[in-house]
Amino acid sequence: MTKTCAIIGCSPVCFPWGFDEEDAGCAALKLILLNRITRLRGEGFTRFAISMDCGVGLYAAEILHGLKASDEELETICFVPYEEQATKWTPELRDRYFNALAACTEVVNVAYEKTVGCEFKAYLEAIKDADAVIAVYNPANPRCEREAAAVAVAEVLNRQVITVDPKAIRRL
Repeated sequence: MTKTCAIIGCSPVCFPWGFDEEDAGCAALKLILLNRITRLRGEGFTRFAISMDCGVGLYAAEILHGLKASDEELETICFVPYEEQATKWTPELRDRYFNALAACTEVVNVAYEKTVGCEFKAYLEAIKDADAVIAVYNPANPRCEREAAAVAVAEVLNRQVITVDPKAIRRL
């Protein structure tokens, strides 16, 4: 039986370091994600359902792509909230995003164009068949209400929830 983990997370604007991937906090978050993914892989998880964005989704997809080089059983299903989401991103982020999507086992477009709630719907699509959820968000941050709602759904569905609070991450 295939074990699936969904990965969701708040926007980088909610991180103490913002979009600065050179910051020690961002490096620590990526290490934590790698650790959680590797631990779940050791527990038999082979499928990872990622809600794609320019933060946690992209980080997770890149981490999993690196792990897939030595683990052919890993599968990544990327849920894209809407087709045009990367059009206004920086060229570097767009390139990384499209490279990550190309490396995924499967890509699911949740909506063609941006609609109210499409990001939340991507979370729900990732969570619905998952056995566990890695949720990167600060439960006390009102800007993370979408992630809090998705975690509440995961808990109602009796999914194992692994919360990573970016505000609590210690800098390396």
